[in-house]
Amino acid sequence: MKENNVKKATIILNLKHHIIGVKLVDFKEDFDVLKISRTTKKNTICGHSRNAMDGMLFKAIREDVVCDYGSYALGLEKADKTILEGRSFQYCGLSENNTVGKDIAHSMKYVDMDVYGFVMGPLELMDDADVVIIADYAETIMRVMQGYAFKCGSAKNLSFYGNQAVCSDLISKPYNNNDINISLMCKGARAYGRFDKGELGISVPIGMFDALIDGLVQTITPVSNAKEKRRILEALDTPDELGVNIDITYTYGKGLIEYDEHVKNLRNK
Repeated sequence: MKENNVKKATIILNLKHHIIGVKLVDFKEDFDVLKISRTTKKNTICGHSRNAMDGMLFKAIREDVVCDYGSYALGLEKADKTILEGRSFQYCGLSENNTVGKDIAHSMKYVDMDVYGFVMGPLELMDDADVVIIADYAETIMRVMQGYAFKCGSAKNLSFYGNQAVCSDLISKPYNNNDINISLMCKGARAYGRFDKGELGISVPIGMFDALIDGLVQTITPVSNAKEKRRILEALDTPDELGVNIDITYTYGKGLIEYDEHVKNLRNK
């Protein structure tokens, strides 16, 4: 579906994991006709996401998910009203009181509709997706945000708490907000998803993906250093593969100095 832009992002960001897509499937009938193998192993949502990042394309239903709260987030199962009001966060020690718990629970943005199952896998292997997830280190997430800012400005819906990283931060929140979100990951993601101490996640709704990659491409010259630019150029099949000219010597710092001097000259006239 997005092979060309997946390739661009993988080269620019020097990714070690696959960029993955997540597709929510509402009805059993639609799920059953998908010509995709159902996962043979039960896992958490974050564990399933790691398998997708390792190259597996699969579909899954509620029975294949071992975490209740991950199922609530994706709409595979309905949470009790007390959970939706944050009582369980206070009870288990994740919030100081019920009002704080309620605030956290409401921001989790669990998918409200009934979802039968989901598809996960490398985005380039999928015909359709609802959200796109990238996992890597902080500098990579910084570059993704720079690409987003180039096209969309400041992010208005960032929300993360160190809990429910993949299921909420990277799936239900961008799905419901139709906007980018970042995750600091959670203990479950680092354990079952095998993400190490420094890895973070970032996710966008599928409708933003192409613009995001264009933003990444457009910001190579101003943001990336000479070493990074050379690495990118060496990884391309042709010098013009990205559709832009990469200036090895230019940085946005030079541009800012030029602009400041331009303004000073105009002011001094």
